[in-house]
This record gives sequence, C-alpha cells and structure tokens, in this order.
Amino acid sequence: MPSLSFSFSCFCFFSFCFHHRVEFNIGRLGRLIVYAACLQGSDPIRLFEKRVNATREPGYEFDKASLLQYNHMSFGGPPVTTQSAEEADELLRSDEQDSAIEAEVLSAPPKLVYSKLLLRFTRKLLVAIVDKWDSHVLVIDKIAPLNWKNEPAGRILELSILHLAMSEMTVLGTRHQIVINEAVDLAKRFCDGAAPRVINGCLRTFVKDLAGTGIAQASKQGSAT
Repeated sequence: MPSLSFSFSCFCFFSFCFHHRVEFNIGRLGRLIVYAACLQGSDPIRLFEKRVNATREPGYEFDKASLLQYNHMSFGGPPVTTQSAEEADELLRSDEQDSAIEAEVLSAPPKLVYSKLLLRFTRKLLVAIVDKWDSHVLVIDKIAPLNWKNEPAGRILELSILHLAMSEMTVLGTRHQIVINEAVDLAKRFCDGAAPRVINGCLRTFVKDLAGTGIAQASKQGSAT
C-alpha cells in the first residue's frame, strides 16, 4: 500500500495536469476567437457566441474518435532529421494525419468539442479581454519588442496570446506562473521559434510592473490613513 505522502504527491501531480489541460484548452479556444475577431474586425464575445450557437450544416457529423487521437499539447519542437527517404516519407504522412485530425477538431462546433464549464470560462475570459483591451494595448506597446510593434498585422497570434494572459492575470486572478506557462505553451504550439521566449519575457516584465504598481498603491493608502 503506498504511503500517505506518496498518494498526496500523486494527487497533486494529476490535479496540476488536469488544471493545466483545462487552462490550455481555454487559452487555445480563446486565442482562436480573438485571432479571428482581429482578422474580421469584429467583437470577440459576439463572435464566440455566434460560433457556439451556430447551427450545424445538414448532414454534418463530427468524428468524436478524433478527440482521442488529437494531441492538444503537442509542439513543433526543434528541426527533425531523418536517416532515409522512407523515414522522411513516414514522418510526412504522420504530420499530414495529425494536421487532418487537428483541422477536424478545431473546425467542429465548440459544443461538440468543449465542456459547458470550459465554454463558460472561455466567455468570461473574452469579456475580460474586451474590458481591458485599450489599457493593455498601451502596456504591450511598452513591453513588446520593436519589430513586433512595427509589424502588428504579422503578429496577431502573439499579441492575442499576450492579451489573453494579461487579462487572465489581472481580471480573473489566475496565478501568474500558471498563466505564463500556459502562454508560452500556446506560443510553442502556434507561433514561430522566437515567440515563446519573447512572450515569456514580456509577461514577466508585466508581472514585475504589476507588482510594483500594487506596492505603490498600498503605500499611498497607508499614507492616507
């Protein structure tokens, strides 16, 4: 029989994995909506509700088995080298199959893929993003690298992730480290090679400034009393 401390450690580990998986799915769905809203020039909340409540096309059937095959935490990783043409062909076929599964999952109606709890939290996060958008644009302008600011249209994904993370920390109150890890994971999954490092640095600067603002406000309140 395992010891109590061992059982508790296992419980903590699996609780963390479950929480991280839920957070990642919320972040992924939120990123898709914010990205699409930026491209269309539409309101993220209305777009989210439109997608959630959209009627299915006649004859549409979602292959639920694809959910079991879809690896939502897979990342691009470093370049892969192969030893033979056969190995390269097999890797290409595997990538094409994974891409087809991903397309099936991401294009499916949200209600068929995500739980009601996850959809509710995603909407709550989108409301936070809209409420804080203007103020966070000013913050991002200060902490984002110059090349990102010079080509914002080419960095919509990265900027969407920053808005997601900043709103989740300031409005929803999710622990900073959890949010930063989630944002870096999203950047690894969907952005180019340098994005995870840049997003990590931007968010750590944001958290540091946020802490400094909180201390300053507490000091002012103390002086006033």
